[in-house]
Amino acid sequence: MSSRNLVAGLVLSFAFVAAHAQAPAGAPRASSGPPGLVDSGSRSTAFVVKFKVKDGKNAEFEKIFRRMEIQVRRNEPGNIYYNLYVTAKDPQTYVIIEQYRNQAAVAAHGKDAGHLMADLRSLLDGPPQFEQLLRVSSK
Repeated sequence: MSSRNLVAGLVLSFAFVAAHAQAPAGAPRASSGPPGLVDSGSRSTAFVVKFKVKDGKNAEFEKIFRRMEIQVRRNEPGNIYYNLYVTAKDPQTYVIIEQYRNQAAVAAHGKDAGHLMADLRSLLDGPPQFEQLLRVSSK
């Protein structure tokens, strides 16, 4: 999978979520950023991202993710957390749970990690799956 296809898959995943989600009354409006993102304004936003990794590529995937994690924590002050998990049912399925203080922090995410995402392309078995979560409480 090329890095261009990976990015296209990310954008399409966001667009799919936005197109099929039924927003409750008073929900945040669509963002002017990437398709599918919801503008959370000053509310924090979290993402759950699932990656299916090819057999035998776990250690390499984890190594690249750790480099991405260091970059995010060092260069993105609007990131609250950015953690990698592996599912109990399938050791090839990883989940990243990430949270950002506001829409500006979401927009700033990953701007300097493009080369690392490109490194992941040959390790993935299909496009990532995304779900955006908006914090309900104001605290």
